[in-house]
Amino acid sequence: MNPNKKNTLLLFFLAVLYTSSNGQPKMAHQKFTVEVGNSSLFDLQAEPLPDEGQGYFMKYTTPLRKGKSFRYECENPNAMKGVEGHLKFRAYNNEVSGWIDIYFDNPAVGSMKYEVKSDWPFMVTQVIPFAEKRIPNLWLEITADTAHYGGVKSGIKVSGVSGSNKPVPNPNMDEPIPPIINFDWEVQQRMRKDDDDDDDHNGKAYKEVTYFFTSGGEYAAVKPEDKSFSLMVYSKKGHTWLFDDKKKTITVMSMPKTVGEGAAMGKAIAEDIKKAPLHKDRDDETITITKTGKTKSVLGYTADEYEMKNNRVQTTSKTSKTGTASFWYAKVPFDPVKIYTMGAGRPADMSAMQKNPKMKNNIAAIPVLNQNYLWVETEAGAIKGMETTTIKKVNNTINTAGYTIKVMNGLKDLLTGDDNN
Repeated sequence: MNPNKKNTLLLFFLAVLYTSSNGQPKMAHQKFTVEVGNSSLFDLQAEPLPDEGQGYFMKYTTPLRKGKSFRYECENPNAMKGVEGHLKFRAYNNEVSGWIDIYFDNPAVGSMKYEVKSDWPFMVTQVIPFAEKRIPNLWLEITADTAHYGGVKSGIKVSGVSGSNKPVPNPNMDEPIPPIINFDWEVQQRMRKDDDDDDDHNGKAYKEVTYFFTSGGEYAAVKPEDKSFSLMVYSKKGHTWLFDDKKKTITVMSMPKTVGEGAAMGKAIAEDIKKAPLHKDRDDETITITKTGKTKSVLGYTADEYEMKNNRVQTTSKTSKTGTASFWYAKVPFDPVKIYTMGAGRPADMSAMQKNPKMKNNIAAIPVLNQNYLWVETEAGAIKGMETTTIKKVNNTINTAGYTIKVMNGLKDLLTGDDNN
């Protein structure tokens, strides 16, 4: 057969194969598009690796800056083999060694499919369902487990074909809630009940609370005994995430802001009732805090004693006296500071506290001004008001998938129940 005629027949056969019923080309070209958001703390390096002859990537940005997103496209104008390959991401400046691998396959004939793998500390969640007839076909959000860099590696794998995956909530906040939070340490403490505490009908003399911490202090959590909430997590950027396991909700709020608004509201109400300004609380002028130099072992950790002395004379009909109490702080291998600052803990926050001269006589500031200080015991008059019963290493993973996110912007939202979910 004449070579030219042979080539003409081949082109005609291909034209018939890739033509729809209305005579228009069925596949002028093929592409696979993926929107990638970077919610990790690292800039990311993109490495596109389409299979040979399977297309090429359109213009893309390198690096993918933290807090940004970009739409990557792999296109095959000829559509002879379809589009197949990998799009890989790593930390741009090699701060960590983990990776993300997005494998995609949009064949010339058949259904599109994909697979995503990640290696610690990176994790991947799907923002919207995977679909063939939409741009982008896939929308992913990359996060990083920065709670600990020396722990067990973790990652998730998601895969499927069009329509097989459910969307993952991705709240529009400056700090998206990660799919998992890994806590390394657990602390249990108990506090002696006051006479006016509600009777819990079990005869216990103490109220108990459990805390969870990450080694570097990125996250801290409180688990109460009374089940008023399931878990309260203080986040890296100072948010408070209040978990309700029964309602499957996570309420996002700023605890320092809400408490501050509550204090201001209380002050305004009191002054309105009194019809006069409230007197300034001068406790900070009468209380002194002194590190005594005494130490003791608490659950295997060395604790330092700080003595709080109230220099205000308390007069009764028989005697005049001042009050003293001992506070013990243990040096531990994790940072519990967020518990004592209600989630605040940015370098600027810590710097401001350290420079404030009033902090030296504020007993609550001791674990803020001293790194990795855990408040483990309080004693006054040979009576322990608070004591620590457990400090232990754990591997406690909190999964946040499946929860409805509710955002509280302040005290008003909390009181009225309004939210932005």
